[in-house]
Amino acid sequence: MIKVENLTITTRQPILKNFSANFESRKIYQIAAENGMGKTTFLKALCNLIRYQGSIEFNSQPYSKCKQEVFFFEENNWLDTNLNSWDYLNLVKKLWGSDCDLNKEIKFWGIDQFVYLPIKKYSLGMKQKLIIAMYFASDAQYLLMDEITNGLDANSRTTFYTRVNELIKNSDKCIILTSHYANEIKSLDNLTKLKLENLTMHEDD
Repeated sequence: MIKVENLTITTRQPILKNFSANFESRKIYQIAAENGMGKTTFLKALCNLIRYQGSIEFNSQPYSKCKQEVFFFEENNWLDTNLNSWDYLNLVKKLWGSDCDLNKEIKFWGIDQFVYLPIKKYSLGMKQKLIIAMYFASDAQYLLMDEITNGLDANSRTTFYTRVNELIKNSDKCIILTSHYANEIKSLDNLTKLKLENLTMHEDD
């Protein structure tokens, strides 16, 4: 469980003030908000990438003590374009101590068609498939996904949602995601929709 207590985030503008919540295992949380209101900033705070006030714990431990239990890759601009998919997937598997079958993930996401091609030659969709595969390769308990399906076609998004449902059903993982595809997100199981507004987050029907 992720336990957030009295979280206050202020960047160029206030994002959250004294926000408290629990994000439980075997559940998916979708965070919705207007652009620029702080969805990505909240995910960054969970990973100590920005300053905040308050307390954030993963399984009763601070992020610094359980980094291998959390995976967050904000955007494809983080990718080194001189590397390829195999480089990244192999690195993630090693750093997160995962038992993931990389060849299986590569084939599942269709990355085998370009696994050794330098990322500088990738389309947006190819980059997103690599990032999604990195999440599964990490096998982390907490997966923080920021607009993870951007650049994917409808069939690829459906494949992603199906895989996420299987993951939540068969493991104790917790997924927090942001997405503009609100109607498609409804197909996810054990979903809690949250709205970020007025310096807090609340459940949204």
